[in-house]
Amino acid sequence: MSRQTLSRKAPCPWCSGKTCGRCCHGKHFDYLVNEEDTIVNSVPMNDELADVIEKQKCGFIEEDVREPGSDNNLFFDMPPLEHAVHFMVEAMKRAGWDPAVVYAFEKTGLIVTGTNEHLISDKERAEWEAAVREYRLKQWEESGDQENDWF
Repeated sequence: MSRQTLSRKAPCPWCSGKTCGRCCHGKHFDYLVNEEDTIVNSVPMNDELADVIEKQKCGFIEEDVREPGSDNNLFFDMPPLEHAVHFMVEAMKRAGWDPAVVYAFEKTGLIVTGTNEHLISDKERAEWEAAVREYRLKQWEESGDQENDWF
């Protein structure tokens, strides 16, 4: 399946009214369009990730005695996504992460940091920030401490 880079002049899939060039250009990922006009987010891989994927592909071939197809999960030996998310959330809580960040991860699937925020779209960032605010507002309302504006 061939893919072409989405034009910088095309409307950004994440932002209302902005072009890709004015919104997401320079965020270290590209939007690609396939023959069915489906837009996908393409993030470059480092050598370490490429090695992991190659090992998974070899494991898949060993297990199924064939090349993986586009409808196959390359990480075939992984637990269901719900289990992985649950284990991540529990690890975050044990590590003492800010509960608002844990809540935002559960709601959006994102962990936003200063190191990775340039890799996500403005819309994804806004959704994550909204989830953090939602958690803080809920805690503030439940605390009954409306005199202290801490969110």
